Amino acid sequence: MRLVFSITKKVRRYLLLSLLTLCCWLVCNTGSAQVVALKNNLLYDAVATPNLTLEWKLAPRWTMNATVGFNPFPLKDDQWQNADGMLHKWRHVLADVELKYWFCAAFVRDFVGFNVGYTHYNVVGGKYPIGWLYKDILSRRRQGDAVMAGVSYGWSWILSPHWSLELAAGVDGGYTWYEEYECVYCGTSYGPKRQWFAVPKLDVNIIWQIH
Repeated sequence: MRLVFSITKKVRRYLLLSLLTLCCWLVCNTGSAQVVALKNNLLYDAVATPNLTLEWKLAPRWTMNATVGFNPFPLKDDQWQNADGMLHKWRHVLADVELKYWFCAAFVRDFVGFNVGYTHYNVVGGKYPIGWLYKDILSRRRQGDAVMAGVSYGWSWILSPHWSLELAAGVDGGYTWYEEYECVYCGTSYGPKRQWFAVPKLDVNIIWQIH
């Protein structure tokens, strides 16, 4: 068990460092006159996960963004249940890189995006979308890691010279490895498990462009 945890921890650090290094390299090698945008996903905020995305222009119709989301918040004893009595916990860290092709021009109108990402999680409960697709997570805690890739389609509305609103929807698929437990605190482990997964995704981003 200790050996498995040690390997997982090293993999987690390596993946996060690789994503950050890739983002820094791309920012430094795409020119000083580029358009850069800072983004926040309001739906991600709604589930108590602070998040920030940096997006930059690569070419007239191409952009790339890097996203980090982090939910570190522990829950008190009386917060382990929703109003319907369902247990819930959603602690995780997420790093994601996405390449976008814009059909009109960068940061204007519709686009298609291709992303890869990594997350480390400690979760239980939650109806949509995970709980609807994977019933075991409604009553058992999962702690583990996942790598994923996905595709999305979206539209951006320019609100002012520096502000925009962006909506996007898509699907992610990937592979996860985790330990499953019988309760939210600790409980008996059902042993290490691995599986392929697919989940829908939805973004509502408020964007501040830095010219």
